[in-house]
Amino acid sequence: MVPPPVVYEYPEYVYYGGQRDLVLLFLKDGTVYSVTDYWFVKDEVHFTTLEEGGTKAVEQVIGLDELDLQKTIDVNARRGFRFVRRDEPLEQYLRDHPDANAPLVEPPKN
Repeated sequence: MVPPPVVYEYPEYVYYGGQRDLVLLFLKDGTVYSVTDYWFVKDEVHFTTLEEGGTKAVEQVIGLDELDLQKTIDVNARRGFRFVRRDEPLEQYLRDHPDANAPLVEPPKN
């Protein structure tokens, strides 16, 4: 009688290779942008999106009045993001203000 073969079980390793969670910007017209960065300049919202399969960052600009600010704040807060007000891109902000926390964006008062 031949003994049954020994079966070795190897642990399964899963490496996350997907897209990281991005901040979502909700516009009043129903458009939603997944952005890698955003900042405010006067009455404009500047943001970067990833294009060409996530290999190219493209800056875009919309009017602040186009942004559904309350929905953007609420949805991102539920996803664990603090929607803050910065007047420059994140990397530049961190260089210019190494010890500062950017203020939270406040929804408009009606």
